[in-house]
Amino acid sequence: MRKMQRPRLTLKVLFYAIFDVVGMIAFATGATWLARGQTLFFRDFPSGTAQAVLVLLGGIALMLWAAAQIVRELIKQPQPVADGDADGKNGDAGAQ
Repeated sequence: MRKMQRPRLTLKVLFYAIFDVVGMIAFATGATWLARGQTLFFRDFPSGTAQAVLVLLGGIALMLWAAAQIVRELIKQPQPVADGDADGKNGDAGAQ
């Protein structure tokens, strides 16, 4: 049975996670202005519907891009080898 190993946090993954958070903040800023007509963090930003929509869409795009990059980096990490697989005796070596 394989033990599940936690993915390692690398600088690239952390970098992409920061971009993901920035995308969430941008999304929340645009959505708050569209829903309530109020700014969230910055005074007078966004100042209109067009800016709010652009910030909202930019936040969604940034979140999707960052999440895809995080998944790509995690897939590139080496997978742990099961005990039986290390010497080639995993039980189905001759079955084809």
